[in-house]
Amino acid sequence: MRATISTADESTIRVLDGLVIFWLVLWLFIGAWSAVTIWHVGDIGDTISNSGRALETAGTALTKVGSVPIIGDEAGELGNEVVTTAADVASRGQEVKGQLRQLAVMLGLSIIVMPTTPVVGMYLPLRLARRREISGIRQALAQHGGDARLDRYLAERALDHLPFTSVRSLSPDPWRDIAEGKATKLADAELERLGLRRPRV
Repeated sequence: MRATISTADESTIRVLDGLVIFWLVLWLFIGAWSAVTIWHVGDIGDTISNSGRALETAGTALTKVGSVPIIGDEAGELGNEVVTTAADVASRGQEVKGQLRQLAVMLGLSIIVMPTTPVVGMYLPLRLARRREISGIRQALAQHGGDARLDRYLAERALDHLPFTSVRSLSPDPWRDIAEGKATKLADAELERLGLRRPRV
């Protein structure tokens, strides 16, 4: 990855940037979609709680019926059991809702973070280093655009980063040209690779 970033031309860097952004957006979408889906599943807790409250109403009615002397205490006892069970069901429904919503947040974040952190952790520092490097060269061009030492530096970078066929097309003996101070073509090729241009005089 480091070699790719340091030797790639500007168009390749733009493609890499696009791929990284696509990867981040893809997992952001998948994570958010998963979280929202499970969050809505948590609404089943409200359904359970509502069922518990309805059951509690029925139990209360049975308790009242049990107070009628003709019917007897069995209906009242059954009503009390139903009321107790209904309260547990209603409480459990809210617990289920809370747990599912916690799961929605944790799962969504995990889906987003796990696939993207390694990519960002590796790519971003290298990308920032390249940006600082280019910024330094741009500043040097602005201050010392016609300096032969800067041309030599850029030409030597071209030897390190450009394919051999490209270097040979610019000069049959690039090392001799650099030694003789004829480094302009190689320097310009390196600037082009970096997406830079010499300042206009």
